[in-house]
Amino acid sequence: MNKSIIALAIVAALPVAAQADATLSGSVEATVSAGGTTGIESSVTLASSEVLANGMTATTSISLNGGANAAAKAGLTGDFGTLTLGSGVDNQAGARHGDVASVMGHSTTANSGNGATYTGDFAGLSVSLAHGQIAAAGAASTSAGATYDFNGLTIGATQQEGVSSLGGSYSFGDLTVTAGKKSGTAAVITASYSTTVDALTITASVNNASTTKASVAYTLDGITVTAAYAAAGTDVSASYTSGDLTVTANSDSKVTAALDLGNADLTVERVSGATTVTYKVSF
Repeated sequence: MNKSIIALAIVAALPVAAQADATLSGSVEATVSAGGTTGIESSVTLASSEVLANGMTATTSISLNGGANAAAKAGLTGDFGTLTLGSGVDNQAGARHGDVASVMGHSTTANSGNGATYTGDFAGLSVSLAHGQIAAAGAASTSAGATYDFNGLTIGATQQEGVSSLGGSYSFGDLTVTAGKKSGTAAVITASYSTTVDALTITASVNNASTTKASVAYTLDGITVTAAYAAAGTDVSASYTSGDLTVTANSDSKVTAALDLGNADLTVERVSGATTVTYKVSF
């Protein structure tokens, strides 16, 4: 009897491994275009996270995109920050993080490759490091960035493969001013303004190179009309939403009708005289 009690006490005192929470998600998308052209794209992601005995959180994810672009990541998060290793990481993440004035010229699409990233925050200072190799290019790239916020002013610095930048951003209510300089180029100063008055939304920006952008949007009873101006010209678009259905059209004669079916979406698009039907199911 006493031996049984002692054995139970020993078992109770031993650490028990926490169960990891796993999530399966993905989508299947089928597209049919005019002329009978069809296409199917699919993606499946298995993600898991677990809180370790030391308080840190371990995460893993495995993604299969169309059976070709497989990606797997493993991460660890704690007071030190977040470290991620594997495939599908952005090797420009560091430079994107510190480029507060948007002068480095990166595209909005992340470069996905094999490598590692790190992010951390220390008393107002936020840092990001990344290193990875893009399969298509075959060359590795390292980037680093840091930002510091105080009293509404954000200062950022970046470094990537010998190219660096320094910038700052400050907001005065609806007005935001940014200034930055990339090595080997002239400084860029940009003023952006955005405000909403009742159903009218106005945005505008101009920089010291006289590059001007502006847009005006008016929304009433589910109908939104937008006029946007940039160096490439003026574009006018309109959209109408009724329940789960949204119809949009623009000055390039592109018309789209999208129906939200919960975990599925049905889209019909007509542009340049061609019609495409897309059905996507997500889980």
